Amino acid sequence: MQPEHLGARAARSEDGFTLLELMMVILIIGILVAVMSPVFLGASARAKDRAVQSSLTTAATGAKSLFLAKADYSLATPAALTAETGGLTYVPGATGPSGANTVSVFSPPGGTQLVLAGQSKTGSCFYVLDDETAGSTVFSKLPGVGGCAASGAPLPGDPSWKSTW
Repeated sequence: MQPEHLGARAARSEDGFTLLELMMVILIIGILVAVMSPVFLGASARAKDRAVQSSLTTAATGAKSLFLAKADYSLATPAALTAETGGLTYVPGATGPSGANTVSVFSPPGGTQLVLAGQSKTGSCFYVLDDETAGSTVFSKLPGVGGCAASGAPLPGDPSWKSTW
């Protein structure tokens, strides 16, 4: 039997992490952050888009209520819609919306169609076209280049109009 060195015994009994173990933990955390970041960023963008979609749905419900009472969308002015729904800010059709709770309102000549527009904080423009003659409500989402005024919405029949966003 050989006598052990006292310093060697003390070194073996120390607890702790090696540099390699710490580097592996940091590497795993880095991989998790890289994988999960796009998921969290996408969820944030979807939430911002949903806020505008909710505002437009509320505005469309108020506008339909006005249409049922008057049978004319030309009376769906920002002031009339504010009185009908409240909680949202309505602006004329040539004015772009400035936030998630701002809706641009445009009624083309004829009084049977209404276009509502909103802009998400992601920059996307959302449009709702309610056509009482055709009995349909269609939705469009476009990039927000150049503003999102309701009067600048795609024309009826444009392929960007869909049954949902």
